[in-house]
Amino acid sequence: MHDNEQLTDANTDAALVDRRNLLRGAGTAIVTGAAATLVATGSGKAHAAESKVGQECMTIVYENGPDVRFDFEYYQSTHMPLIMRLYGDSISRFELRRGLPGADGALPPYIATISIWIADPAAFDAAAAEHQAGIRADVDKFTNANLIAQRDRVVGIANS
Repeated sequence: MHDNEQLTDANTDAALVDRRNLLRGAGTAIVTGAAATLVATGSGKAHAAESKVGQECMTIVYENGPDVRFDFEYYQSTHMPLIMRLYGDSISRFELRRGLPGADGALPPYIATISIWIADPAAFDAAAAEHQAGIRADVDKFTNANLIAQRDRVVGIANS
């Protein structure tokens, strides 16, 4: 090998080592961040992703239609934080989902589905009694859809 070829091979090896170290460092940062998040929840599990048999949940669906509007940005940036502030620790998880068209392209029956996982039913009921009228007054700001609300209790869970 000539000196130039050896130098090129050395530079290539250095670049591979640097990429490996970079990837190792990124992986370490991801794991460290995830661990910090888990520690911050106070348990060894991802608290927000859990549900258990017997847990209560409020499910709200907003019916879809040709003239229905739903401002997802407003809901996520204003309405959700409002509810979380007023209901506090009585809610363990709050999900907003957008309805998707069917395989045939048909409109989804619901433009939005909300799941509110209830951590403390008594505190949730107390917050609802105190704040529900004000929260309902905010609905016209993000949708004109009819809503259907139902309180549920988890009776079974399956994971893969």
